[in-house]
Amino acid sequence: MENPRMVFLTPTVIKGDASGAQVVAHELAHSWTGNLITSKSNDHFWLNEGFTTYAERRIVEAVQGKERAVLNIGIGWKGLVEEMERFKDNMEFTKLKTNQQGVDPDDVYSQVPYEKGFQFLWRIERQIGRPAFDEFLKKYIATFKFQSIDTDTFLDFLKANVRGIENHIDLKVWTEGTGIPPDAMEPASEIYTKIVSLANEFKVGRMPNEDEVADWGGQEWELYLENLPKSVEASQVLALDARYRLSESKDYEVKVAFLQLAISSRCSNYYSEVEKTLKDVGRMKYLRPLYTGLVQGTGKEEEKIFAKRVFSEACTCYHPIAQGVVESILAKHM
Repeated sequence: MENPRMVFLTPTVIKGDASGAQVVAHELAHSWTGNLITSKSNDHFWLNEGFTTYAERRIVEAVQGKERAVLNIGIGWKGLVEEMERFKDNMEFTKLKTNQQGVDPDDVYSQVPYEKGFQFLWRIERQIGRPAFDEFLKKYIATFKFQSIDTDTFLDFLKANVRGIENHIDLKVWTEGTGIPPDAMEPASEIYTKIVSLANEFKVGRMPNEDEVADWGGQEWELYLENLPKSVEASQVLALDARYRLSESKDYEVKVAFLQLAISSRCSNYYSEVEKTLKDVGRMKYLRPLYTGLVQGTGKEEEKIFAKRVFSEACTCYHPIAQGVVESILAKHM
């Protein structure tokens, strides 16, 4: 969590391969977008997080290379697509400019302001070119520093400084429309395409062989796991882990993605590892999907009892906000 003069970093970003550096980049970038300029209310939260996610990926590209940034964007794209499914019954929260009157922001917290916000800014960059967009960003920060602004203020500034932008990009669809706009873009690169292709092959029973994954780090595995079917045969889960030991990964992005697959595939062999993870880590990014996976859906009485027991034993170690989020997940599905 970023604060103006100090960033609090969870130990889970220390992975041993520098892949957690993107989180550091994100929180440092908040010094400009989120703190120096702040959204007026949570209805305009994308002004904090969309801009910061864009800045994060520019930093990653500069420091770690374009391929690493593309993987980062691809993981975010998959997350955005999944949020559309999560909010299919209440599409209000797939908008950038939302109405959260009477809503607890923690209940509707999602990747939408981060990833749809990033996609909007990336779309503007593609339209006018990176050099022009960089100049626009510098002027935006200089103009609104030490202020709290809303979406309309940003759009007015955009139209005043990028003449005719509204003739090329439907700004209302991007900010007030639901879902993913048609001119959003999934990233493309050789490594990204290869990983997604390998994930698709898993659906027909083929897992990658050792030489195909020899140079993979945490982000490659995370992208692979994110693109697997949500539920496969338990035997496939066991075979994948027997070969690559994903359940033992020190990278929690990889471990939790694998454990989600195990839960959705009803592969109870890994429930002890799920319990250990839920008791070792208090980060909501991991608690939310694991608890939700355990209790969401039909015919999961054993999993619900398991989740309730684990929470009762672990909850005193969670932050109060995390406690409340997990309690609401259990209450919704119990």
